[in-house]
Amino acid sequence: MKLLKRFSLFEIVLFIVIMGIHLYAATADAYNFPNTWFIRDDAYYYFKVAQNITEGLGSTFDGINPTNGYHPLWMLVCIPIFYFARFDLILPLRILLMVVALLQAGTAILLYRIISRSLSRSVAMLAASFWAFEPYIHYALYRPGLESPLAVFLIVLFIERLGRFESDWRTNEVTGAQISWLAVIAALMMFSRLDLVFLAVIAGIYIVFRGHPLRYLLPLDIAVMFFSMTTSIALRLGFPDYNEYAASAVFSTIIAIILKTAVFYFAGLYQHPNRKTVGELARKTFVASLVGSTLFFISILFFMQAGVVKSFPSIALLFDWGIGLSLMFTLRLSARWFGNKVINANLSTPQPVTELRLNWSKWIGEGWLYYRVLGGSLALYMLYNKVAFGVSSPVSGQIKRWWGTLLHTVYDYPANDWTAFFGIAYHGHYDSWAPISHTIGLLAKWIKPLYRGSDTEDVRYYIVMSVLVLMLFLILILNARRTLRAFSNMALIPLLAGSVIHTLSYTATAYGGAKEWYWLSQMLLAVFILSMAIDFLLKPLRRFTSLRLSFDIAAVAAGISFVYVLGGFIFTNILHNYYPADQPYMEVTTYLEEHTRPNTIIGMTGGGNVAYFIKDRTIVNMDGLINSYEYFHALQQREAPLYLRNRGMRVVFANIRLLSFPPYDNQFTPYLVTFDALGNKNLMWLMPKPKKW
Repeated sequence: MKLLKRFSLFEIVLFIVIMGIHLYAATADAYNFPNTWFIRDDAYYYFKVAQNITEGLGSTFDGINPTNGYHPLWMLVCIPIFYFARFDLILPLRILLMVVALLQAGTAILLYRIISRSLSRSVAMLAASFWAFEPYIHYALYRPGLESPLAVFLIVLFIERLGRFESDWRTNEVTGAQISWLAVIAALMMFSRLDLVFLAVIAGIYIVFRGHPLRYLLPLDIAVMFFSMTTSIALRLGFPDYNEYAASAVFSTIIAIILKTAVFYFAGLYQHPNRKTVGELARKTFVASLVGSTLFFISILFFMQAGVVKSFPSIALLFDWGIGLSLMFTLRLSARWFGNKVINANLSTPQPVTELRLNWSKWIGEGWLYYRVLGGSLALYMLYNKVAFGVSSPVSGQIKRWWGTLLHTVYDYPANDWTAFFGIAYHGHYDSWAPISHTIGLLAKWIKPLYRGSDTEDVRYYIVMSVLVLMLFLILILNARRTLRAFSNMALIPLLAGSVIHTLSYTATAYGGAKEWYWLSQMLLAVFILSMAIDFLLKPLRRFTSLRLSFDIAAVAAGISFVYVLGGFIFTNILHNYYPADQPYMEVTTYLEEHTRPNTIIGMTGGGNVAYFIKDRTIVNMDGLINSYEYFHALQQREAPLYLRNRGMRVVFANIRLLSFPPYDNQFTPYLVTFDALGNKNLMWLMPKPKKW
């Protein structure tokens, strides 16, 4: 009973509904799991490696090649679950489905608590129900069986803890234990998805510099500088030429951030903007940007001479100066508007050098408490990977960045236009703001009578998006004090800055394989900001007591409609007592078992789900995502066929045309002889020597 008292009635009902829907799915016919629920091949990379670990084979997908191509914390969750695969291949999937349901329920409840504490109960109920039952979120994050449910739960837990920390530090002395525990949660979040390192690092700035404008301005400045430099180089080079320069662009961005933030600090631009007139702020920003850009140019010349950077498009420096100056000045004007307006501009403040001398020991001490946990755990992880696998980071990420440098690859391309670069493409894998983008797309269809044409779909979409963004900014500007309070209580500054950097970490680095489940922080940020806008619009109406209950009823009704849509899909498509108990889980596994001998080692370009369900055969992953670092080099050096044959692989099951494109680039073709086919895939012998034409 004491435990139940810690939950509101809404939270209890939300938990029961989520768990009930998923319990129905978890007890469905076995055939549902590989064909309707866990249908992503990538998920089975985790499942098969976890199964092999429990059987004493080590971290390997095929029992032959060691691999680290996964996010470590989700693998730790999977390992005890897939111990049961030795008894029944479907049982671990049933258990995992319920674990995912628990994480989904936990995330929705935490969202409700964060938003109800900062905004209103009715908006919190709406947001939590939307997150728990919106079909796209369920499809992209919760149904695949990947790391997303754990990662998004830890992001929301981290934000909730930051919100509590926000109220604590304003009334009580901060202890080292508080900062260390925040660092532990940040580290867990980072290991759930390694690209969340940006949010974890930015949050440290937000924690350490509390009570100082640095906590707001520095994270956003870093995001602006990342955006400005990479965008400027892309403007100069265009697409796809930028992608060949991406590594140098990112290196240049890091140098620019280090130099420009130092110049801005000593120019006094990290003091409260309301202590300066607009004219003084403009002058200081102009001069600091000019000095920072000059120092950056000198540094780049040095690195070019040293051979670290091959070249740098000079005109991009001018673009960067103009874009950066405009955005950072706008940021400081925004800080004046949203910030404390009662600050006396004539009140003397310490000079930056004096301020640094007074605070450096406190800042460094607390920074050490936070970053020793975050950085130390990351360093240990990288060291372990280097020793165990020969590479300090997951090989899957390196494979995908390599794909991004290839022309006409058979796999996903890197960002190749501006909408993808900014993460606002409304279709494809660079739609980082879905499902909000889907609503914008629907509105764009409604305005077709006002903007006709068969080829204007894109234009209509971006018109609607621009109008909605402007309306959103107007709502926030007109509610400046409430916006500032909500941003602080929900820790939206690190979430915003981290989301921008996270998006660019893929789009500006020629990453060749982004997926819809990558954009976790962006989805959450959209939910938080839209919740703020809705709450601010409803605020005047809450003065009427009779309407408050109406808002709660409307939120519950909306939640019921979300449940109806998602529940309808699950109850319709996840079937009970429909499929025969002896029906093969996958037809392709039956085919391979019938056409190969037991213990055959078979190569596939993907093969995650086949590897998990096939009997008495071994599947080797040929694209390299869940293979060894050594194989990655063999693939690059066009030695992959001999590498795999030397490790016992004799059969390949793949689309022969696919193997003609990069990254395979016809290196397998001379060694292959077809002896059967299924659909568009050939079953082929891998010969010891290339054929003679």
